[in-house]
Amino acid sequence: GKGKGKGKGKGKGKGKGKGKGKSKKVDAEAGEKRGKKRKADGESGSEEEGEKGAKSKRPMTEKKKRRKEVTTLYGELINPGRERKADVIVGELLEMLKERPAGLGEYCSKDLGSRVVQACLKWGSPEQRRSVLSSLKESIGQLAVDRYGHVVVLKMLRYVALTSKQRKPSPEEKKAQEKNLRDLLEPFRGGKLHGIFYHRHGCKVINGIYFADSVNTKEKRRMFHEVAIPQSVSLLRPEVPGSKPLRELVAAKSDLSAEDRKTVMSHLREAVDKAVDKELLGYDIVHLLFQAFCEHADEAQLKDLAEKCMAGAPYLLSSKPGAEALLRLLGVISAKHRKGFLKDIKGKFAALAMNSVDYLVMMRLCSTIDDTVLLGKTMLAEWIPELESICFDKYGHRVLTWLLCPGDKHLFSPYERESLGLPAPTAIKESDKRRQELVRVLRPALRKVLQGDPLKAAADLCAKNLLIAYLSDDWDAELVESLLKACEQAAEKKDMGLLNNGATTTALLVLLKLGAADGDGGLAMPLWKRVLEPHLEKAVTSRCAFVLLALLKREGKVGEAVLKVLRSKRKTVEAALKAAKAKGAEVKGVEQLLEAMDKTSAK
Repeated sequence: GKGKGKGKGKGKGKGKGKGKGKSKKVDAEAGEKRGKKRKADGESGSEEEGEKGAKSKRPMTEKKKRRKEVTTLYGELINPGRERKADVIVGELLEMLKERPAGLGEYCSKDLGSRVVQACLKWGSPEQRRSVLSSLKESIGQLAVDRYGHVVVLKMLRYVALTSKQRKPSPEEKKAQEKNLRDLLEPFRGGKLHGIFYHRHGCKVINGIYFADSVNTKEKRRMFHEVAIPQSVSLLRPEVPGSKPLRELVAAKSDLSAEDRKTVMSHLREAVDKAVDKELLGYDIVHLLFQAFCEHADEAQLKDLAEKCMAGAPYLLSSKPGAEALLRLLGVISAKHRKGFLKDIKGKFAALAMNSVDYLVMMRLCSTIDDTVLLGKTMLAEWIPELESICFDKYGHRVLTWLLCPGDKHLFSPYERESLGLPAPTAIKESDKRRQELVRVLRPALRKVLQGDPLKAAADLCAKNLLIAYLSDDWDAELVESLLKACEQAAEKKDMGLLNNGATTTALLVLLKLGAADGDGGLAMPLWKRVLEPHLEKAVTSRCAFVLLALLKREGKVGEAVLKVLRSKRKTVEAALKAAKAKGAEVKGVEQLLEAMDKTSAK
């Protein structure tokens, strides 16, 4: 029947041969094709090659030719190993760009055009840079908000005012520099300025202008205040914009009336809201708006702003004005926002604690977040592996010291105490309870670091404050014993090692006062018996003389013991003083020590 044979049926039958026969035939044909070798020289092959060659040899259009010429010169210009002078190549490029039917401003709005003009500005002569500026003068405002053009504007800012660093610029060069800057900054005035400022690329340009060294302070303030101060105030008080920093203008002590300050604050509120909407928190100039507004805003205004901006709050950490605004916002945000903020800066807690601006933010977090378990799992968990670096860091040690001795006038500046004492109405937990819970988590790791080398910590300008704060919070006898052992080892050295260090002397003097409550069984007697008395001759001519002086003035058994030994070895002390004077060493300490001995003996 039809279809029963394998491969013989035409597809109408019901047998299995339908598919197999057809597939075998197709496979055979495909195999035959795959099995054939390509002819090296065949007619068909030569015809195909001829067609491909014809396609590849099509004449280039004028546009492509010009593009190729430009890219060739651009590649030569940016090549460090070029043979021709850079200004010669720039000259050829500029001549070629003049022949373009479209203007140079339109060309800068393209990727290649932007790169080419940037290279011309970088490698060109002052005259060539001036030529580029003149050609683009009318287009600067449009380029400032363009994806590729705004980079050209920033490059012009950098290079049109550039003069030689190796010599003082001549009067002609100064005039040319001032004229270039005037031409460049002319578009950034009036209504255009607002449109540029609230644009993603335009704000980057204005940020670059505001923080440029070549632009004078008056021009920077003028530009910034056109954005920050409403026209209703600036028109009636033309002397106001540019006369003072924005923070001083908004302050209660400024010359503005209460009504004008209220108008300015309302305008600032609109400005920061618009900056949040346009996602401009990444620029430092916007942080100045936040700083001025948050400093004088009430609790309701701060809460309203926090609701809108906390998603981008990590950007505020990049500048001091931004961090100061964030300090105030952290006092009013909800627990949900605090949790979200901790999540946003995850992995950066150790670096932020050692940052010159953001260490205060870390201290503020410790002072305002009630969920200490969350802080322990996030911030403290990241600090502990880096604790040694934080302890010896200029700013990091202050964060840890604040947890141990918050608000200490001897350890913290008025600015730090004021910043950390800002209102925090949404922080409900008692501050001392919150602090104790955090210290409980941190103390074992901190003790391990300090006990590892307590004398090194005492000799460090930063870590000594942390050591003092740690023992002030909880007098640890084992840590004091480790410090005494380290002092004994240092005293064996010829120059008394780290004991002959100003920071160590200061630390020991403070610790002696802390240990006074423990009587003679504290630090004083062991320090005298084990460290200073066995090496008295070396100690009196080192910085340890001031420690001996403090022990001598101490009431009780320690003072008596020191006085008795010094009297018996007075000749030795005087001989050491004479020898030190002969060497030109500092002997102020031992002289005060001998003077104190005489006064004590007279009593």
